[in-house]
Amino acid sequence: MNARITTVCLILLTAAVITEACQVPVFRYALERWQPDHYQLVIVHDGNLTGEEQSNVTYLEENLVGPNGPMINLRFEALDLAKEEKQFARWKKLHSDQNASVSIHLFFPFEAFEQNANPIWNGNFTRNNINQILDSPTRRELVKRILAGDSAVWLFLETGNQKEDDKLFNTLEKYAKIAEKEISVPEGVIQQSALDDPNLLLSPGDEENILESSVPLKIAFSILRLSRKDPQEVILRSMLLRLEDDLLDKEMENKPMLFPAFGKGRVLPPLIGAGISEENALDDCGYLCGACSCQVKNQNPGMDILVKADWWTALEGSSVIAEKELPPLTGVEDLIAVNEPAKDNTEENSGELEANASSSEVVERETATDEPPISNGLIVAVVLVSGILLVGTFVLNKNRDQ
Repeated sequence: MNARITTVCLILLTAAVITEACQVPVFRYALERWQPDHYQLVIVHDGNLTGEEQSNVTYLEENLVGPNGPMINLRFEALDLAKEEKQFARWKKLHSDQNASVSIHLFFPFEAFEQNANPIWNGNFTRNNINQILDSPTRRELVKRILAGDSAVWLFLETGNQKEDDKLFNTLEKYAKIAEKEISVPEGVIQQSALDDPNLLLSPGDEENILESSVPLKIAFSILRLSRKDPQEVILRSMLLRLEDDLLDKEMENKPMLFPAFGKGRVLPPLIGAGISEENALDDCGYLCGACSCQVKNQNPGMDILVKADWWTALEGSSVIAEKELPPLTGVEDLIAVNEPAKDNTEENSGELEANASSSEVVERETATDEPPISNGLIVAVVLVSGILLVGTFVLNKNRDQ
């Protein structure tokens, strides 16, 4: 009896370990399962809005949502100084500095109404400024490349010295080719097309490894050059240069910066100047292409940028998975069944009811008539966990003897 209980506990422990391991690369996990944080835009005015200003509010509102859901990670709020009480002095100053009847102030997510938070950009409430906030050529190209399957797009903020920038750009292209050659997709990732295979058997935790879209899965890196003087990219530069406190310091003005962008517009902290090396670039690539061991977005490095894209339509593969009947799971239930002795009909029926109730909470599936084989990965995991338990037992006994 004790041996059987120990075996079952070991199986459950192994299954728990396997369930936690997600093999989907970070860049793909971010694209399909992390939602971008919303930037905040505050429209400050003093008194009623004119017809043209109200028209701009409507225009902004209409651009935030598409036919299938949100189009941009931005929320806005209109603030009338005539009615403001809590932070009147703060908003009055921000508004007065723009010398406009209506001013707009863009903030990082969750910061707009923090007393000491500064906007990342300020301006007049014009249609042109609204369009610049909503989108830009570089951000459109970024979205296009990510949805084409790029693992990451390196946003290369140039120095302004064309000769030096061209030289570094060529070097970055070499780094990208090296990364594509040396890095591979983690084993265990399950493409959507594999779900059509009637012989596919899923082990515990495999549902986490199923891709949720038909975007091509590949290791690919590309570079987008970003000028420090391009008027169309003022909002993008404002976001990037405020990701860290010192990026606007005087000594940073003429240094090249490299921001790896991935997922739904998330960027890693930049490589700067001499820090733009093959080793550092490949480290970033390795992280992005490695298995997503930490699935909580805010526990991973990086910051979301403001991006306009119909992600919900582009990634519609997620709805396909929900509609498909997944193949049968193998693993815990089958292994436990192997270790259980024969039971009478009453116990057997009771066990089937309990198993069905348990399995229905995980995934709907057909009952397998034949006992599926135990996967090699599961056997290896059992052996590893067994070794750990044996070593731990030995150490504990040794400590007791001492």
